[in-house]
Amino acid sequence: MTTRQYLRVVPAEIFGVVGSSTANIIPLKYRGVNRMDNFFAVPACENVYLWNLRTREKNLVFNGEKSAVTCLVADSSCKNIAVGYADGVVRIFSVRDGSCLVSFIGHKSAVSCLTFEDGGSNLASGGKDSEIVVWNVTDETGLFRLKGHKGPISKCLFYQSKNCLISSSKDTYVKFWDLDTQHCFHTLIGSQYEILDIALIKGSMLITGQNSQKLSLWSIFDENDSDDSPLSKKQKIDSLEKKNLDGLFGDDDDEGTFNTNFKAVELGGLPNLENKTCSIVVDPSKRVMGIHGGTKFIRLYKILKEEEIKKKFNKRKAKAKKKRDIVEDDNDDHEIVKTVEDEFETLKSIECASKVDSFCIFIKEDIAKITVLLKNNTIVQYELDVKLKQNNAELCQSISIPGHRSFVKTLSYSSDSLSILSACDESVKIWRSFKGEQRCATTLPCNAVLCSVFVPGDNHCIIGTKNGTLDVFDIDKQTLTSSVDGHSGFVKCICLSPGLTGITSGGSDKEVKFWDFKLRRGDNQAESMKTLSLALRRKLQMPEEVLCVKYSPDSKRLAIALLDSTVQVLFADTLKLAFSLYGHEFPVTCLDISYDSTLIITGSNDRSIRIWSMEFGSCNKRLKIPSEKDLPSDRGITCLQFMPKSHKFFSGSKDHVVRQWDADNFQKIISLKGHQNEITAMSVSPDGLYVVTASKDRSIRTWEKTTEPLVLEEEQENEAEQEGNEAEDLPVVPGEVNKEVALSGMKTPLTIKTVDTIIEALDLYKKEVEQLEEYKLNCEKVGKKLPPPPVHPLFFAYRVDSPIEYMRKIVLRIKPSELEGTLLHLPYNYVLDFLKVISEFAELGWETEFNEKCTTFLIKIHFGQLSASNNCLQVIEKLRKNLFQQMYHIKDVVGFTKVVTNLHQKTIESREEVSMYSDAMKKRRKNRKKIQQPIVSFS
Repeated sequence: MTTRQYLRVVPAEIFGVVGSSTANIIPLKYRGVNRMDNFFAVPACENVYLWNLRTREKNLVFNGEKSAVTCLVADSSCKNIAVGYADGVVRIFSVRDGSCLVSFIGHKSAVSCLTFEDGGSNLASGGKDSEIVVWNVTDETGLFRLKGHKGPISKCLFYQSKNCLISSSKDTYVKFWDLDTQHCFHTLIGSQYEILDIALIKGSMLITGQNSQKLSLWSIFDENDSDDSPLSKKQKIDSLEKKNLDGLFGDDDDEGTFNTNFKAVELGGLPNLENKTCSIVVDPSKRVMGIHGGTKFIRLYKILKEEEIKKKFNKRKAKAKKKRDIVEDDNDDHEIVKTVEDEFETLKSIECASKVDSFCIFIKEDIAKITVLLKNNTIVQYELDVKLKQNNAELCQSISIPGHRSFVKTLSYSSDSLSILSACDESVKIWRSFKGEQRCATTLPCNAVLCSVFVPGDNHCIIGTKNGTLDVFDIDKQTLTSSVDGHSGFVKCICLSPGLTGITSGGSDKEVKFWDFKLRRGDNQAESMKTLSLALRRKLQMPEEVLCVKYSPDSKRLAIALLDSTVQVLFADTLKLAFSLYGHEFPVTCLDISYDSTLIITGSNDRSIRIWSMEFGSCNKRLKIPSEKDLPSDRGITCLQFMPKSHKFFSGSKDHVVRQWDADNFQKIISLKGHQNEITAMSVSPDGLYVVTASKDRSIRTWEKTTEPLVLEEEQENEAEQEGNEAEDLPVVPGEVNKEVALSGMKTPLTIKTVDTIIEALDLYKKEVEQLEEYKLNCEKVGKKLPPPPVHPLFFAYRVDSPIEYMRKIVLRIKPSELEGTLLHLPYNYVLDFLKVISEFAELGWETEFNEKCTTFLIKIHFGQLSASNNCLQVIEKLRKNLFQQMYHIKDVVGFTKVVTNLHQKTIESREEVSMYSDAMKKRRKNRKKIQQPIVSFS
């Protein structure tokens, strides 16, 4: 049996996406530009694009993998950007070069929100799995996991003055978490609706956006009290211990005991004209607040200062007194009470061209710039003068050309494989490669496109519309040359006729029409100015609506797919029936014929592909598409096409996957994943090197055939392994009684692989140490130096000379984010061996911080077994002696460095103050000299 060899097809370029409606837009500082109204990061399927709004160019791409981006956030310095994905992964990227710095795996489902600590290195991520994980970006480790919400997390905020975290969820609750004790000390339960977003303004005012027409405002924390003293910290720890002890005996203590200074008072609400509040955005200067509810409108509020609040209140008070004709006296103050509406001023709303997905606000000198990511794949920016209450926002910038407004319904390759045609409901775009990137060369306005084809010569294209017209466009001149009423219903399909002298179209009016190309002269045109048009040659009445038409490459047969789930194969010259193809449960949505006219493939919404013989119409094989567990079961085939001069073909389906098949041995070759939604169109280049597909996620993707060989057995094993690799929670640490806090990491394939690597390394380490000890004993017995034992090949690979150096190389390869999970899954019979290796590191003075982390964690989770074992006491005593001494030394060095740095900073600040004072004195002396100059009179 001969092994059939295939060439691998890999993802190539992604284009057609300006911004996906899966995450939020954020402003960034890029390449030393301090302004935040120019560069913006937006989600683009699994990637993040950095757009320059002035030049309308894409400056940087933060490359993801296969899952869609669900949330974005930048740190306070805009040097790093955190990206959350639908598979629960959080990645940190460098804004300077777009490289991925670290990856965190901490959620079982999509990451719903991210927030950086202002000026700090902590990052909080909330997921749809109702859990919050706090990460340390600098150390690349997870700190802890917070459990308590019963629904997806909608927003997290760091309240740094009190060292707490505020979280909201769709379970209608807002929780306050103490980061010192890692416990929830208060819960706001006043809402009856899902809380979709929260914002913090004026230091202690919390705004909650709900799934209703109300914005609730809360005053949180008593600013007069302070819980930063050592006494209050001790109260926290005491109350935490009390709650843990009560939890053991079943007594649930009140949450309020964790922070006695906390107060939450509902101030009232702001009216919102939307049915719900999807997001609340406050500009960095806390001057303007914007709200949107999933419609075309953005509601804007001006956050007033104390002087403006007082002025507004006095005006309202005077107006009320004037209206009632009351004489002003001291007894009228109690009748007019300050409300929360006095702290805001309603600005004129912004109406966008499409539904709003997300937006951001940047204000400078009372000019607010509102940048909006719309759901129609467009970025727009508005300018608004906030000094005027009824001022209209003006559109100043937009990016729309690099993408379609709706999803692409048809794709076509030109005959030279250099141009790609894509069409949607509003426009037809021609894409050409420029500097290795597909760019939009031509945009042609149209209406409700369903199918398309290039005219031979690639200078014209023909599109079929829902209006029943066949529109002929001149691509170079960017004009509509002619429009023919082709069908009384939808034009469902178009294909070139044999000889390339015309086209054949099928429509919902149950007719197949045959058209010839002709040149016609329009009104007021010269003979040399003839334009391309269509002339009807023949038509064929069918019993049902026509869905697809296709000629065989030998021009002898015509295949027509009908709404009754059959395919009629006719003779192309006489249009008589050759045979019919029966078997699909639902209508055939796509079909194609092989290059040698021997095979025909059909796809349907019954999730099956059938391979038929063109000789007798017999079904050779039925290929079933497996149903995805996360998707509905009625996911069918949307597009099919053979590769040129081959019996291999590609299929696109509603389960977001492109698959390559072999029609000779009926096997699936490879699954290509990348699209985030249903695949709607496909086209294979005439040279067979590229496949282009479009999806409802607005992206157009190219897949490139490489020279790398592909082995089917290996590919099937890799797919089975990927399906089985799912992230799981780490097991509970023995002795833990707190159900609100857990380990931050997840059990991943990387964790298990790392554990296996450590086990193999420990086995090799013990074997090599025993071999060296045996060698030393033999040398002592003989009394002379014997030839050394052979060096293990792995020592050559890692460039080490001893077993302990080999172990050092192995353990330093463990990622900090995977360390806890790796140690937790390390079998207990290897724990003592690992601690012995750590003690050797400590004796040699290697990796003190790593040793401390591993030792503390392992003793914590295996305390009972280690304390009961006599073999461990000597190792632990050795660790205590060496490791503690090194830790104290490092602590002294860090403390000394910190003190010196603070003194140096104070010296610099004092010098700056002196220089500022001297500059002011010099300026004052100059002004005095100018005043004291005598006035000379020439009279």
